[in-house]
Amino acid sequence: MKRKKEIIIIIFIVIIAIFLIILPLIINNTSTTKSATNTENNNVDTDDNTIKITVYGEITYKPINSISDDDLTNEISFDALSGITYGEVINRISNYLTNYSIIDSNLTKRYFDSSKIYIKSSLKKEEIEINNPNEGKININTATLDELTTLHGIGEKRANRIIDYIAINGDINSFEELKKLIGVSDEIITIIKEKAFL
Repeated sequence: MKRKKEIIIIIFIVIIAIFLIILPLIINNTSTTKSATNTENNNVDTDDNTIKITVYGEITYKPINSISDDDLTNEISFDALSGITYGEVINRISNYLTNYSIIDSNLTKRYFDSSKIYIKSSLKKEEIEINNPNEGKININTATLDELTTLHGIGEKRANRIIDYIAINGDINSFEELKKLIGVSDEIITIIKEKAFL
């Protein structure tokens, strides 16, 4: 009987020893498999769930690396997770909205594909036209020979000088630059300003 108890104790100790040796291997293998599965799932999530949102219209965006106000644009694009709401989009671009931006009341609308979102202006078309002081004026930097010759003090010779100068040097940036280029007085430049802009 005593011998039987010793054998049972030895078998029990061997089983526990085997279990203690195998258990860490099982735990390590399981955690490695879970880690690999999570990594694969994370890659799928970021690749498949990212969409591009472009917002344009009544916004004023200055790119991060820009140094001049000439870089201002009415469009901004960013990556977002699929399912982003209109409210979240507005929150992301809130710094770029203008005083005239009209925000849609449906803030819960969701976007699951890359989308372009237009922000309307609260100004009516007539108000926008009134606010454009150059409406109906000639743009000297894009004008044709015939358009330039309609301006006071600019004949065909001066018009050709302007066109050639722009072709070589780019846009004329000020009326002072124009004055020196065509050799006219301040009075003539004042009259030209009434009918043209740069």
